[in-house]
Amino acid sequence: MKNYDTEIENALSYNEHAIFMSRIGIELLNGNIDVLNAKGVKEIIAMYLLIPYITKNQLDKPDENYYNIPKLDINSIFTKVYNKDNTLSEMTLDGIRNAICHSFVSLTEHGDLLFDDRASCDKKAHSAMIDKGFCNRLELEKTSQKLLSLHMDVIRQQQKFVHKLLNSNNN
Repeated sequence: MKNYDTEIENALSYNEHAIFMSRIGIELLNGNIDVLNAKGVKEIIAMYLLIPYITKNQLDKPDENYYNIPKLDINSIFTKVYNKDNTLSEMTLDGIRNAICHSFVSLTEHGDLLFDDRASCDKKAHSAMIDKGFCNRLELEKTSQKLLSLHMDVIRQQQKFVHKLLNSNNN
């Protein structure tokens, strides 16, 4: 019975993610910042804020010498997740970006993050799947800590570039 309950919860979360995300957007646009205190909302926003730094190709800059866009290693492992068949897969930063940009991330009723399976498999593997409704769950606390680490990496990269830029212009 538990497996059936999990399937129903996954299906409901999958089908209601657009409502959930748009309600967050509406609340923020209406000035209700209390929505940020809802479990998981800060983590979802923090994930979206990393998108420009998780890319295969470096983004165009006005000038290579004066401008920098930090870049995270898209192949680094964000976490490991269990597939529907109980095998273990690695969820890379690239997988997370693909899920965020091409599919969805949402929350379960219990407050865990819910990712479409595209976060843990490539497009070819996803296309070959018969059941495309499986979702990966990520524990909120572990996810929050990993996101903090990634944002700190972005800050370190940018501070290093700015320091180098200032030193080169002072000479």
